[in-house]
This record gives sequence, structure tokens and C-alpha cells, in this order.
Amino acid sequence: MNEGRSQYIGIILISILVYILAARFFKGNEEATLNDEANIEVIDSYIEDSSSIQDPTNMLVESETVIIVTANGDSVEVDASMYAAQNEFGAFYPYTSGLEEEVVIENELIKLTLSSKGAQVKQVELKEFKRFDQMPLILIDQTQELNYFLELQNSTVLETKDLYFNTKQENGKVIFYAQLAGGQLAFEYSLKASSYLVDYQLKTKGLDNVLNSSPKHIDFTWNYVSQKQEQDLSSEKTKSSAYWKVKDGDVEHLGIGKSKEETVTENISWLSYKQRFFNATLLSKIDIGNTMLATDIESDDSTKVGGFEAEMQMPLTGSIANQTIEMQLYYGPNNYKLLKDYDNGMHELVELSADFFLFRWVKWINAWLIIPLFNFIEKFIPNYGIIILIMTLIIKMILMPLTFKSYLSTAKTKVLKPELDALKEKFGDDSAGYSKAQMELYSKTGVSMFGGCLPMLLQMPFLLAMFYFFPSSIELRQESFLWAQDLSSFDTVSFLTWTKSIPLLGNHLSVFTLLMTASSLLMARFNPQMQAQPSQPGMEMMKYMPYIFPFFLLFLFNSFPAALTYYYFLSNMITFGQQWVINEFFIDEDKLKEQIEENKKKPVKKSKWAAKMEEVYKQQELKQQKKKK
Repeated sequence: MNEGRSQYIGIILISILVYILAARFFKGNEEATLNDEANIEVIDSYIEDSSSIQDPTNMLVESETVIIVTANGDSVEVDASMYAAQNEFGAFYPYTSGLEEEVVIENELIKLTLSSKGAQVKQVELKEFKRFDQMPLILIDQTQELNYFLELQNSTVLETKDLYFNTKQENGKVIFYAQLAGGQLAFEYSLKASSYLVDYQLKTKGLDNVLNSSPKHIDFTWNYVSQKQEQDLSSEKTKSSAYWKVKDGDVEHLGIGKSKEETVTENISWLSYKQRFFNATLLSKIDIGNTMLATDIESDDSTKVGGFEAEMQMPLTGSIANQTIEMQLYYGPNNYKLLKDYDNGMHELVELSADFFLFRWVKWINAWLIIPLFNFIEKFIPNYGIIILIMTLIIKMILMPLTFKSYLSTAKTKVLKPELDALKEKFGDDSAGYSKAQMELYSKTGVSMFGGCLPMLLQMPFLLAMFYFFPSSIELRQESFLWAQDLSSFDTVSFLTWTKSIPLLGNHLSVFTLLMTASSLLMARFNPQMQAQPSQPGMEMMKYMPYIFPFFLLFLFNSFPAALTYYYFLSNMITFGQQWVINEFFIDEDKLKEQIEENKKKPVKKSKWAAKMEEVYKQQELKQQKKKK
């Protein structure tokens, strides 16, 4: 069938050739070949008045040219590839090639370079920020592509990224447009003063005879590569991901610091590509659906933080031939207060807690206490090292009642230490018997078994909150304090750096991490609770853990932000000072002994907890007796 069809086409072409040669002969070999400029003019006239062509079969392919016979019998010769492109792209053909034109729009915060090729955002500079090397911070440098797929009447799918648009500026807007017979396709950009939000519109008008109006949605893609902006590339990667806001729902992400693919079936109102301190976000007034996302973050490519890809659909209420789709583009910092003011959930791009549900509540401590306190102090104090010091003092004062209660309980335990040591000697390796006797002694003397550790555990949420707050705070970025050049990154000095990387440690030692480790060891050495509480039978090694654990923290925190390790160092030292003041001026061990002796004389009132624990110890005793038998 295919061979037969080829033969018929060959016969037709030969017939056309004979006809044209005869026509040329009888017309005195009239010249019909046009130069390149004339070709363009002919094609343009063909686009405007295709009725002048007698029959699309009246053409001859010869030496990559096409000869077209017009209605009056004249013939013109055009480039075959141009003719094919003309047939494929129809009215859009004049815009499939051209010269790229750039237009710059800017305000106090941001500078955008726009390109007429594809109506793209070609470059974005954030004026208030610098890279780690103090070069201008270029968030986008030909590393973003927004592409829309338009189906023509002949079923050809046109990609807007390949078109060369006309450019004009009016009423503060940059407009890239393709003017077609009776209609127009246009992209509009505008930028308000003191804003990171770019107003962005896609407009079609009068394209009923150009575009296929049957699709009820428009397909488009958004590809983006995030550039390295910080000294520590790994810290940027571990904080990067694709985020989206489900319509009337929560903000979700693809997995922080992970390379992953996922299809989002729910309609979304915005999509964001986030790295540690900055993000690029597409916001739409029309819900976006059927979103296929992919991130490439875990690659070894040291030239980029990550790659992001999205295929999306935007449902339409009418024909694509006449639409105004209003969107916005955000290119800016992950500033919690700034993003919170937009009231669209974008503030959740700032990581304030772990995703694991057991620790998700930590973000409320950050949102309701830590961030407001930080922003308030920031209004009066310009130095962020001093701000962290003041914050630490305020938090320690808030927790002072719990601290005092903890040390008071520890002091009572210390008074009981001789009796606890005697019980340990009496029961030896019988841990169940020792625990039961210990509980009875505590109950008789009115001392709580958990009085020393429980108040300290209640302070843990603040330590966890700071663990997420400082690494996510863009306010600390490139802010110096003492020897630390950047509180958002690890601190070090020249004699504590080396060229060859050491496993688990890297090529540096953080000074604040060393100070944090030393202060933790100091706390362990002089902690009264360590001195007061004898070790449980069979668990003597546990008493060495407070000395071993700080060395694990040294390796873990060595590459963490200086602000965090500086805070933990301050917290340790202030706690150590509180411990000394409380024990020296507020706790009298002689009075505590008298109080304990008085409590021994009183009848013992067992709490529900004590009764339950006593039952547990009885069950353990029975099990041990059975084992002995």
C-alpha cells in the first residue's frame, strides 16, 4: 500500500514538472526564482491570503525547494523546510524564528531580565542579598523555563518557549505578544514597588480560528535549577524540596533533601521550589491540577543545589481561544514574617520542626514564642550575637521556676544518698528489690523520684525549637559575631582548618562547637544530680554517659550554624551559673535534713502512681523467685 501510494505521488510530481517546464518554455523562460527576502514576503502573503494557491498538490520538491502555483498561473519557488514549517505552525509561523530581545524591570528589592524568546524570566537578581563570596545573588540565570502547550487547528502542538514574541511596554507592564489575523497571544509582566511578587498573565484573544478550542485545560511545564548561594552546599541540599499548597488544605512537600517523583492528584493553589534561604514560587488564581513533580537533589553535581520539574494542567471555564489566566511569581527570601503576611501558607516553607508527628508541635513554640521574641528584640538591637544572648537569658528566666524545682529535688536526693548507698549495698545485684526499697524510702521522706529530671525534661522543647529555628533564620545569614563570619554557617578560625577531609568531622573544627562540648563536660562534672544519685545495680556504666555524650555532639554539631552552637554554649553556661546561685544561696541542706526527718514521722500516703509502681515491683520479685527455683 505504501509503495503504491509513493508511485502515485511520483507520477503526479513528474506530471507537474512537465507542466511547469512547458509553461516556462511557452512564456519565454520567464524568471520565477526569488531571493531570500522575497521568499519571506511570499510566505507572509501566503499566510495572509492562502486562497491564492490553486492546489497544494501543484508543487514540486526539487533541491530542497517548493514551487507553488498561484491562481493566476504564476509560480514562485520557496524553501521546502520553510514551507513545511508554515503548514505546521500556520499563523504562528512568523514567530518561530527571530531575534531575542531583553527587557529589564526592577524595584528596590529585585531585578528581572525578561526575554522575548518564549516570554521567559531569564535572570533574577535579589538586590538585598549577596552570595557567600559577596558576588551579586543571582537566583535565576537562564535556569528557569515556563512552557505552555497550545494545540492548533491542524492538531499541531505549539510550545510557547520556542516562539519569538514582539515586545512593548505600557502602563508599567512588559508585554510579549504574537499578533495574529484577528487575534493575539500575549504574556504580561509587572512589578510593584518594594515587592518580591511579580504579576504574570497569559492572555489569548480572538484565536478561535487558530487554536483548537475543544480542550478544557491547558498543559504547561515549569522546570527550574536552583543555584549554589551558600558556602556549605550540603546544608542547602538538605533544606531543599518542592512544596505545594493543596486547595483548602495543608502545605505539603516532596521530601526535604531528597530526590523523588510524585503525582499530586489534588488541586493546588501554588507550587514552590525551595532551597535553604530562597525560593521560586508560582501562584495561580485558577487551581492547578494533575501535577507531576520530580526533584533531583541528591546528585553529586557541585554546580547546583537541585533540579526541579513539574508537569501541570490548568482547567479552563471556556475556550482557550479567549482566556485571561492571572498568576504571580515569587522570587525571594524564606523570611517567615514576610511570607506570613501573604496569608496563603507560604510561611510553612520555613522549616520550624520535624515532619515526624511526635515532634511537629515544636513549630508552635517557634511560631508563637521564639520568632515573636526574636523579631521584638531585633527592633532595638542590631547585633545578632547580642540578640541571641538576650533571648537565651529571657528563656532561662522563664524556665527558672522549673530549674529551681529540679535543683531542690536534687538536693533532697543528695541528703538521702547515705541511705540509698546503704540500700545498694544491701540488695547488691537485686535491682527489683533495690528499686522497691528506694521507692519506699522516697515515699516515706516525701522526696519525688522524678523531681530532679522531670523539670529538666520540660525544658527540652525549647532546645528542640532552637534546633530548627536558627538553621532556618535568614536574618542570621552573613551576620558576623566575634570570630564567626556568618552565624547561619559553621564558624572556625584558620588554625582549626585543614585541606584533607576527615570522616565525620570534615576539614574544620567549629570553635563554638568546641565551647559547647567543653561546657557540657563542665556541667557533667559539677552536676549535683550526678553526685546525689547512686547508679542502679547493673547500670554502673550509665554514670559515664554524661561525659561520653558531649563528644558525640562534637561530631554531630561541627557543621551546624554557629548561632545554634553559640546558643547551646550560652544555655549551658547560664544553667551552670543558675545551679551555683541556687545551691549557694537558696538551698540549705541542714534544713532539708530536718524536713526529711519530720516527713519520716508522718504516716505515708501512697499516690496512685506509687501504688502502681509497687505492684510492678511485686510482679518483678515473683518472676525472679520463679527463676531461682
